[in-house]
Amino acid sequence: MSTNETKILTFPLRIAIIILIFGALFKIMHWPFAHNLMLLGGASIGLLYTIRFVYKKEKSILDYTKLAMILIWVFNYLANTFQIFYVPYIYEILLLILFIYWFYVEGMSYFKSRPYRKNKFLKAVYYILIGLTIFTLVFGILFKIQHWPYGALLFTIGVLLLSLLLIFDYFIVDRRGVIE
Repeated sequence: MSTNETKILTFPLRIAIIILIFGALFKIMHWPFAHNLMLLGGASIGLLYTIRFVYKKEKSILDYTKLAMILIWVFNYLANTFQIFYVPYIYEILLLILFIYWFYVEGMSYFKSRPYRKNKFLKAVYYILIGLTIFTLVFGILFKIQHWPYGALLFTIGVLLLSLLLIFDYFIVDRRGVIE
């Protein structure tokens, strides 16, 4: 798979994740179309990641682990949403085991070894955006749980910043010569 094909699949995956995050925001805020957004985002993630996996030439155990995590999560979501059947905690346990394996093998080194573009200003803006996103999400969730004023506003701003961060991250990471 060439780098250009990877970029084509990476951006739609990020858009699908943003749709899913907005679906979760709509569900928490009790806004309409939450179910539709979450279904569209989850199914898109499963489909796009599977296509990306199929076209990858060299596959490792870690690639199969990530695919299994995505597909189990999507299947679990669809089974619960459409009430197809109920198997208590089996999928959650499988996901936890796969996540622990992924985190043990790749985990933090994935984030530490990312090649960023050389622009120091954009990198500074990126780190400020990460901090601001974490701050608004954490305090938005805390305020929303405690029913304090401005909780919904903080949480909504946090989700919007997270969406912006996912798009900004796509452009700040140097993908030339790197196949994901």
